Amino acid sequence: MHIDFEQYYLNNGLRVILHEDRKAPVVAINIWYNVGSKHEEIGRTGFAHLFEHMMFQGSQHVPPDMHFQMIQSAGGTLNGSTFFDRTNFFEMLPSHFLEMGLWLEADRMGFFLPALNQDKFDRQREVVKNERRQRVDNVPYGTWFEKMLERAYPADFPYHWPVIGYMEDLDKAILEDVKQFFKMYYAPDNASLVVAGDITIEKTKKMIERYFASIPKGHNRPQKTFRFDGFNLGEKTTKVKDNVQLPRLYIGYHIPGFGRQQTYRADLLSDILSNGHSARLYRSLVYQKQLAQDAQAFILPLKETSLFLLVVTAKPDISLDVLHEEVQREIDQLRQGNINDHEIQRAKNQIEAQKLREKQSVTSKADNLNLYAVYFDNPALINSEFKFYESITKKELQKTAEDFLSIDNRIVLTFIPQNH
Repeated sequence: MHIDFEQYYLNNGLRVILHEDRKAPVVAINIWYNVGSKHEEIGRTGFAHLFEHMMFQGSQHVPPDMHFQMIQSAGGTLNGSTFFDRTNFFEMLPSHFLEMGLWLEADRMGFFLPALNQDKFDRQREVVKNERRQRVDNVPYGTWFEKMLERAYPADFPYHWPVIGYMEDLDKAILEDVKQFFKMYYAPDNASLVVAGDITIEKTKKMIERYFASIPKGHNRPQKTFRFDGFNLGEKTTKVKDNVQLPRLYIGYHIPGFGRQQTYRADLLSDILSNGHSARLYRSLVYQKQLAQDAQAFILPLKETSLFLLVVTAKPDISLDVLHEEVQREIDQLRQGNINDHEIQRAKNQIEAQKLREKQSVTSKADNLNLYAVYFDNPALINSEFKFYESITKKELQKTAEDFLSIDNRIVLTFIPQNH
């Protein structure tokens, strides 16, 4: 299924991608800003995620909470998300409300700061702090991801801290800090806008010109470069006692950044290990040997350098040492090339099916066009990315496992109950 699109730029640098799909009377508006937690500084973490919340609190011409009300009263849906490498905002609307959705996005891009005040800042900061308490600090195993990042990356590398930020940094943030952060990063020349669905291309171009063209470019945006040299520097192990019922094993391996050939191969290896009940980890550890409650493998796709992650929860009375030995046995099988053609094809089929499902939804198409545009400056990858998976050979999978799934290249984090 080929996705046709048109890409162009406004004079202020805004990238625009339009995709016409008239099968249903709906339209997706999707905007990515090239800013995430990696653009923060030590001691000032959590700003990107905080801004995701702040951007829904009104702008110069939109009162607080009215963005939500206007979209939802039109029968639409909306949300936003923050990651290490980007922040995005998206709406799904009946197509005759397209102009309203574009106006709302333009107003918060161009006229957010006049409406920002101390009261909004304080309230949203408390919302984010409560989110951290509920998702990280006060839930079993909640700090595992944060601890994994801290051990995987040096303190001055921008993937060292969590997207949500540290509580002490949120506490000491001041309004002027976040204003400067907005001025640097939330500008048209640092953004990509996709409109997909039941649209007329020329009419949509005129709307976008009307609402976005007058927004000025950003300024004083630092041009940062990142280089990771932490491969194969020796195993790092940490044991954590936590308020948990069952021991759990977390293993992370350093792999290259998202979009590299080795990362596609690592992604395929993760599916061979754990995508479905017929995959290796579930079949061996959960079903046959009954050592684990659950087992999964996946990659954390980061632009500069990624992680290959395994998470395995022990059954009651099963030691983590035994579990670790069994997990290592499965990893060794991959490193030795003991992979059969059937499971390779099964994993490829699953990925292809996922990619096809994504192309059925204008929301997914809009988001993927932006992903390939912002990360790789090539939205056409939406039509060719699966070829990277399709061409992977057994020999390449073994080479990737040998190169990256080694003891010297891993972080091991174990959570055990406090009474052990």
